[in-house]
Amino acid sequence: MWRRLCAAVLAALLQALPGHWAWAAERVDENEVKAAVIYNLLLFVQWPAQASSTGSFRFCVLDDGALTMALRRHERKKVQGQTLEIHRVSATPEDLGTCLAVMVEAGNPRILARLGVLARTQAILVIAEGAGAVDRGAMIGLHTDGGHVSFDINHGAMKKSGLAPSSKILRLARTLID
Repeated sequence: MWRRLCAAVLAALLQALPGHWAWAAERVDENEVKAAVIYNLLLFVQWPAQASSTGSFRFCVLDDGALTMALRRHERKKVQGQTLEIHRVSATPEDLGTCLAVMVEAGNPRILARLGVLARTQAILVIAEGAGAVDRGAMIGLHTDGGHVSFDINHGAMKKSGLAPSSKILRLARTLID
């Protein structure tokens, strides 16, 4: 698992390298890198034992953008010993009630605030794109700066939701909020 996370980070770093490495950066789609980072982050977060008993890891998305399409390439892989399933849902508590993780591509502040409230009562990992996403309610915020994909983590929000991130991803985070 550690190798996969390192490979995703290496791919992201490759995008940021100048000069003769530019050809490699052009070949790596930004959404593919973000999807690989998300998948690998899922491998390094521990959910409470009772979080899922279905045998599947339900990852919910609110829209079908380019990042969601890239994430679908990871569907049926294993996460926490369960099969990753990606489901498009609405932002209602009924739809989100069975999700172990949810991603908001646009980082909509209103939806992120609603998810933040839900996460206080349910073990659900909230991931969003955009600078400042963790300030608006996401637990993990992905962003791109000069072709480099990085992430911030709101460790305090994760703990309140019953989630335990590995120290490995905490060390890799660009910004860590406790």
